[in-house]
Amino acid sequence: MKRYYKYISLLFILITPLIISSCKSKKTLLTGGTLTEKANKNEVITDALKSELDFRTITTKGSIEFKAGNSSQKVPAVFKIVRDSILQASVRIPIIGGEAMRINFTPDSVIIIDRLKKQYMAERYKDSKLVAGFDFNYYNLQALFTNKMFVPGNKTVENKDFDKFTVTTLNDTYLMQTKGKSDLLYNFAVDASDRVVSTSIGNEKKNISIQWIYTNFIKDNNHVYPTNMEAKVAFTKKQVNINISYDKLDIDKDFNVDNSIPSRYTKVGFTDIIGAYIKLK
Repeated sequence: MKRYYKYISLLFILITPLIISSCKSKKTLLTGGTLTEKANKNEVITDALKSELDFRTITTKGSIEFKAGNSSQKVPAVFKIVRDSILQASVRIPIIGGEAMRINFTPDSVIIIDRLKKQYMAERYKDSKLVAGFDFNYYNLQALFTNKMFVPGNKTVENKDFDKFTVTTLNDTYLMQTKGKSDLLYNFAVDASDRVVSTSIGNEKKNISIQWIYTNFIKDNNHVYPTNMEAKVAFTKKQVNINISYDKLDIDKDFNVDNSIPSRYTKVGFTDIIGAYIKLK
């Protein structure tokens, strides 16, 4: 018996440093602070770009909450991103864990698969009335999900794009503003840590606005990123709030992404497939 306890004690001593190391690999960060003086707007933009999360792939488990009018629904979800290729959100059935809905964004189209009602929606951006007249694209959406700044309609932010931004300061944040098609204004708020903490897109005359807020930042080994995103989307007289949260990201791991559409599913429109779950008011 003494020998048994001796082995248990030895095992505990050996694994304790690993446990402590594991706990220390991720810690919550305090955001905000006082801005440091910078030489010019190019330095502000360059520092923000240097602080962005660098990744090849991202996957994580978390939750997504939809709020529209008086209706609200929060469900578990799995998120996958293959950089510049596909962004997938898989909505799961609570407790059971099976897939209820899958949303795939690719550089040229969006596919929504409703497994509960055996229907789907598939549309190319160039054929979509919803995004007609806007220069917002897949790469901009990918930037929203990874708290990065972007140029409307472009894949990346290059040095030649710096002149498209105006930079001001407000409440210890840098505000970087640029303009896209349909007179949409894009504002990126960057805090003292040089990270994007919110992105807003809007046109007051057309009653269109998207506000994307990032909170609960953590440092996970060499990566820093938010673990909560809140999107407030308003168009005409309708408004939808989407809250996404997760514990941590698995970065640069290999995985498969299913982008197929079941052959027996019925094709429907966007409002048909979303309206079944969220009453848009």
